[in-house]
Amino acid sequence: MPEIDKKGLDRWENLLQDTLKSNAEVLKAISDIKKYMRWQQIWSALRLFIIFVPIVLGFIYLPPIIQNALQNYRNLLN
Repeated sequence: MPEIDKKGLDRWENLLQDTLKSNAEVLKAISDIKKYMRWQQIWSALRLFIIFVPIVLGFIYLPPIIQNALQNYRNLLN
């Protein structure tokens, strides 16, 4: 088995430590990106909710109100 010199071990140890630091930075960046993506999903769902709920409620409640208003208008014309 070949003898590994101290200089080579130190170089490998430094490379491993640099890799660990880089991995920690990447993991932190990924967690920040995940948080950002989660908030984007929440906001998009909220926007859809804000847009479609009034439209659905309008389809439910407006026809009787419009029909009543038209009936009152027709009564005024007669």
